[in-house]
Amino acid sequence: MQGFHIARTLLAMTALAAAAWTTVPSALAQQPPALAAITDSAERARVEALIEGAKKEGALSWIGVQIEPGHAEPIIAEFKRYYGLNDLKGEYTYAATGAIVTRVEQLLKAKRNNFDIVWNASWAWYKDLLKRGEIMQYESPHYAAYTLSDKHGMSQKGYWVADAYAFAPVYNTVALEKHGIKNFNPTSWKDFVDPRLTGQVALIDVLISTSAAPVLDGVVKVMGNDWLTALGKVKPTLHSKAAQGRDWVGSGEFAVAMFNSPKDALSLQQRNLPTKQVFPKEGVVLIPFAPIIPKSAPHPNTAKLFVDFVRSAYGTQAMMNAGSLLFFGRPGVKPKYPDVLPSSEEVKAIPFNWDTEATNATIKKFRDRVRAVGIGSKS
Repeated sequence: MQGFHIARTLLAMTALAAAAWTTVPSALAQQPPALAAITDSAERARVEALIEGAKKEGALSWIGVQIEPGHAEPIIAEFKRYYGLNDLKGEYTYAATGAIVTRVEQLLKAKRNNFDIVWNASWAWYKDLLKRGEIMQYESPHYAAYTLSDKHGMSQKGYWVADAYAFAPVYNTVALEKHGIKNFNPTSWKDFVDPRLTGQVALIDVLISTSAAPVLDGVVKVMGNDWLTALGKVKPTLHSKAAQGRDWVGSGEFAVAMFNSPKDALSLQQRNLPTKQVFPKEGVVLIPFAPIIPKSAPHPNTAKLFVDFVRSAYGTQAMMNAGSLLFFGRPGVKPKYPDVLPSSEEVKAIPFNWDTEATNATIKKFRDRVRAVGIGSKS
């Protein structure tokens, strides 16, 4: 009888041990992937605290440009999965650069900001927000890997590091042939001020756009004032939205869209339209594109986690895979469409100092030069 009780006890102990062994791996398997990837105990504790805070906050509100809603949705979904925030409510508002500035400024003035993340391409505005103390100081540990952002002067220590996008010319081969221009094989910005293109060039309205004006200024810096004069002589038609230039060159209404983003070039390619994009040999101006956290963000823990995610190696690749065609500020991101977008390490950047060459005052002076050569003129 005693042996029977001992056997039962051993069986019970074995069962408990087996349950313990099966429970521990199960618990490990249920932890968020972000925590599973961390080996440093201090970093793990930091992220765990942010996750707990984010769970209590329960929401993320993000406003941005350039990243389409269809691309933002899988980014938010992957962010939630990565940190185990399954119940988090994520909301993305897509707007033009200027519209973001106007909307956020109205909310700040009324002390009713409801955005956790602002992701815009307006350097002068960011610097103004920083001066006014409207940006939360946050140094994500992933910022250290953003060496390309640092190299191109697109970082602000303690506040942001930047990815970038760029404008490059797209042309419609069929439209060019209809205007007698055959075998067009451009390699330089100079090719796009060819007098034969007069009346056939569409250009983002550099007299309004906060991103296109510095880009044109950067191109003029390497091409010279004669190039700007030649651009005025081909009488470019200005448009307020980038998508309009894309659609014009896609339909053949215009033969050239001077400033076109790679995501729009890909859209044209996927519709099997006779268009090609070229990155001129002189280079392109990289437009800093950084997420910032407003000091008044309603969900600060979630905002910090989101910045960590989109600055991490895993998160940047997830953004690329979702279709965000950006020049990432950290090396090693594998391009999804290399025939449309070269890697960040390969792109030739035109040197541009955003602190001194993209101030409101310098852009105003440059726009005066643009008007002087007839760009934007009604005649």
